[in-house]
Amino acid sequence: MKDNARRDRLKKVLVDRKRKMWNELRDDFFRKLGSEYNTQFEIPNDLEDLSVIDVVEDLGLTVSDIRKEELVRIDESLRKLDQGTYGLCEACGAEIDEERLKIEASTMHCLSCQSELEKMEGKKKPTL
Repeated sequence: MKDNARRDRLKKVLVDRKRKMWNELRDDFFRKLGSEYNTQFEIPNDLEDLSVIDVVEDLGLTVSDIRKEELVRIDESLRKLDQGTYGLCEACGAEIDEERLKIEASTMHCLSCQSELEKMEGKKKPTL
């Protein structure tokens, strides 16, 4: 019973996050494809203005790419949930705390193992 309740809570967190991400992506695209987006090209701009527009557009695409990657991770997490492996640390197999999963739904390690991984990464970095 406890496992089913945890699974249901985790699924709700993932589905809610996925819905929010889809809504944000949809809103971004509608904003970009709306009349305000197209009017910026009707006004004569100098090269500096055009380069600023390019940077803003690139930044928008980067944000959309990040959201798309997050959606892929959420789908992977939902697949793992169906298989019964979501929320388990990939290093030690312990259950990952639900609060941690609410903050970072696609985390693959418990706090203890993540800390160890970060310590190992810190040792690999060369000092200047």
